[in-house]
Amino acid sequence: MRRSVIIDNKKLDLGLDHSDIRIINLMVLNKTNKEISQELEIPLSTIQRRVRNLITAGYITSDIQVNYEKMGFKSGLLHIYLKNGNIDEMVKKVNNLDQITSIEVHIGNSDIVGQVVYKEGKDLLNLISTIKKMEGVERVVWSERVYQSPSKGNKNIIVNMLNSHSK
Repeated sequence: MRRSVIIDNKKLDLGLDHSDIRIINLMVLNKTNKEISQELEIPLSTIQRRVRNLITAGYITSDIQVNYEKMGFKSGLLHIYLKNGNIDEMVKKVNNLDQITSIEVHIGNSDIVGQVVYKEGKDLLNLISTIKKMEGVERVVWSERVYQSPSKGNKNIIVNMLNSHSK
């Protein structure tokens, strides 16, 4: 059965059925296609086809991430706070710096978050100094991930989110 929700009094057909939602929930828990197949008792080829369709339709993404640490680099995040200026222009300037691998624009705390890869602490210090000197930058804060723990919590996160919006 295809899933639809009501948001702002408008019915929205998501084009997903119950199996799609269950597959997405298990993918969020880092389950392999084989594990999903076994848990849902659905043939592996069906799971592979459905996952491919979910990616093609844009419901999920498949991101390849480089393990910089394994290559001898360090990485972390720069949180850039702006005091004024054009945020799009600042994103372009920061994104052109060699050690920046990706940029995100945020609402709430820092304005721009940049993923940084560097070899030595001095390289990081020089990058931060360069950004601090840019017109419109109020401050720059560095953060580094200590470790990441995959979610092992609620297996029904998608179902719960959809249900909370359909009431």
